[in-house]
Amino acid sequence: MRYYVRLLGVVVAALVLLGPLTAQTQQPIRIGVVTGLEIANGRDTLRGAQLAVEEINAAGGVMGRKIELVVGDIKTEGDGELARRVYQDIASKVDAIVGFFRSEAVLGILPDIPRMKKPLLITGATSLATDRIPTDYANYKYVFRPMLNTFSLVGDTLRFAGDYLYGLVERGILPNRKIFLVGEDLSSANLYMALLGPRLGDLGFDVVNAKRLAVGTKDLTPLMTELKSSGASIVITFFSDPGLAAVFTKTWAETKTKVAVFGINVLLQDDVSVRELKGAGTGYVIADFSADAPVTPKTKAYFAAFQKKYGVRPIYTAGITYDAIYILAEAIKKTGGKTDADSLVQALESFDKYDNAYIGAGGPYWFYPVAGFNRTEPITLKTEAGELKFANCLSAGITELCFKNPHDVGWGFSRLKDKPTIFDGLRAVWTQIGPLAADGTFDRQLLYPGEFSAKPEDPLSIYQLPPHMR
Repeated sequence: MRYYVRLLGVVVAALVLLGPLTAQTQQPIRIGVVTGLEIANGRDTLRGAQLAVEEINAAGGVMGRKIELVVGDIKTEGDGELARRVYQDIASKVDAIVGFFRSEAVLGILPDIPRMKKPLLITGATSLATDRIPTDYANYKYVFRPMLNTFSLVGDTLRFAGDYLYGLVERGILPNRKIFLVGEDLSSANLYMALLGPRLGDLGFDVVNAKRLAVGTKDLTPLMTELKSSGASIVITFFSDPGLAAVFTKTWAETKTKVAVFGINVLLQDDVSVRELKGAGTGYVIADFSADAPVTPKTKAYFAAFQKKYGVRPIYTAGITYDAIYILAEAIKKTGGKTDADSLVQALESFDKYDNAYIGAGGPYWFYPVAGFNRTEPITLKTEAGELKFANCLSAGITELCFKNPHDVGWGFSRLKDKPTIFDGLRAVWTQIGPLAADGTFDRQLLYPGEFSAKPEDPLSIYQLPPHMR
């Protein structure tokens, strides 16, 4: 009898000790989504997070725990002080944070990242925050960027220019290699243009001008006059602001400005916005990180699920955020269920090369490690127009930008065989907006990389000049 009494006591004591632990493990994992819900970029950031959470929770959660989203709205992300207040509030309530598509908002929260000590995955903005890791790791180790940084986005544009634009000129589809750069006067666009221009020159292109447009500009007719008189046959743009993107696209079509347009235009990733432009975007070629292409075995399933739920295709912030939620879930599994900041940072840092990558809908996600970081490491890009070489880190005015910056996602340098992805890192898929039909339908032709196009043997043949240039 005494034996059974002692055994009962041990069991009761064990249950008392396990009770709080069991209760803790059943508590939801709370992930903050901080984004500007007044713009399509932010709307799709939230949608991507919601879709991922629904899927994960429906499959049983993360080690039995459900994920709960806590949303912070920072409007258009143009107010750094608002971004800071919302970030402070959300960070006090959650285990990790995803979001931010504008670098101005990231700039606003920089002073609070060391104090709040919460893992932050930036899913839209291409610059700032991670640039501090090489010089202040202890305070900024919490920040990761599953979206390409500005410098690697420049690299992607250079690869496209050296392969695809060069080919269009060689075939006589475009008359010359003169390029006019146009971008919004915001941090990421300014950094992008500053790094892109000189390196396009190294590939044999002639950059005739570079214009920075103030957000809120309503009349771009004078710009079109400049474009017409410049002799350029190519424009490369950087627009994340929907207002400027819409004005530029409409004015370009209405004035029948005979330059072919390529580059960043987030507005044109949105189906609704393309329809509202009533065909003005036809022929525009955009760098797209949310293309319905066989990027990974998960891409088409993600697209189908998103379109079924929301009735439109996702823009890039949706796909990156969707994958970021899954990356956090995998990181929590790696910690054995721990969600403290140091454990999560260590787990996220373990995605440190292609072989350790999380294969998501957008590509293979792995982050450049802190160990072995080298500012002067030579970066080499091989293109049909020639080979480019430059140092890993270059000064860009307000900061130093590094191609292989610690905690930024790896860019796809190499093509792979017999792997789940064609490239060993994240890459843009360049797509062209097709003509708008009477019922509002239109297509998006995949042009580059050629492996994703309808004619991988000759992807140049798919490009169509804009209607007013034919």
